[in-house]
Amino acid sequence: MSLEDLSFEARDELASLARSLAENPATRKDFLRMTKKVKPDLPIPELEIEEQTNSVVSQMRQENEQIRAKLREKEALDDLEKRRSSLMKKGLAQSDEDIAEIEKVMLEKGIPNHETAAEYWKWMQQAATPTPTGYNPNVMKNNNWDLSKFAKNPVSAARDAASEALAELRKNRPIGF
Repeated sequence: MSLEDLSFEARDELASLARSLAENPATRKDFLRMTKKVKPDLPIPELEIEEQTNSVVSQMRQENEQIRAKLREKEALDDLEKRRSSLMKKGLAQSDEDIAEIEKVMLEKGIPNHETAAEYWKWMQQAATPTPTGYNPNVMKNNNWDLSKFAKNPVSAARDAASEALAELRKNRPIGF
């Protein structure tokens, strides 16, 4: 790349253009970068300082983000430990195994609150009250029913019971009839 084949006016025009590009703040950095591409060995302190500063700043930002992430993690663990100890203080859990079971329920049922999950877990641990058997002999005794008629003649006893029930229904007329 020689400029010997150019006239003095063309050289002066190129030099003026290069100077205006180098001195204009809007085009200076691009001009210096293109110059560095063409002549990589040419030292340009302005670009080197900026690149070094940008790399140091980006490294500091990465370290800062790592420190912030560790701090957030530590705060989350502290908060979790506070909620766990709160369960122990309130008597909702008796041991670390209980807390592990409560947190398992939290994950399975999607419960975000430790206390709510502890109450739910406690309800799950309680035994259900047994239901009474199907036959309750007290029902027959309380109504004073005489079943001896049904033993002698079931058809006539059923007719008599039905007629008594019908008479009772007719006596107390429901609304609308």
